[in-house]
Amino acid sequence: MKRVLFLCGENACRSQMAEAFYNSLSKNSIAESAGTFPAQKVNPLAVKVMKEAGLDISRKNPRQFNISDIDNYDKIISFGCIARAAFPKPEALEEWPIPDPAGKDLNFFRDVRDEIRARVEKLIQELD
Repeated sequence: MKRVLFLCGENACRSQMAEAFYNSLSKNSIAESAGTFPAQKVNPLAVKVMKEAGLDISRKNPRQFNISDIDNYDKIISFGCIARAAFPKPEALEEWPIPDPAGKDLNFFRDVRDEIRARVEKLIQELD
């Protein structure tokens, strides 16, 4: 079974949304998420917009990315928090330049959510 890691700075918005969509849609692979500087909790607006999409991430907790775990993943999706040149497994790293919705309004969160879902659906098709 293939494994995907969604990685962002705080693991409080984008990576949590991507993990939830991925695991709800994929039948042949699984995803996890982490952050380089994890927040204390998942952003409440991320929880709200995901609930609108039928997914509950309210019990998720941001977790620390551990570089020693990279060989556990077939694909690592970064939301701009990793420098490819310094990454020990650059062939597995893919950048998704989706803006961080933290500090933005609910509609911005919805737009980010929808873009993440579309990219996750495409990624699942590629990997499955």
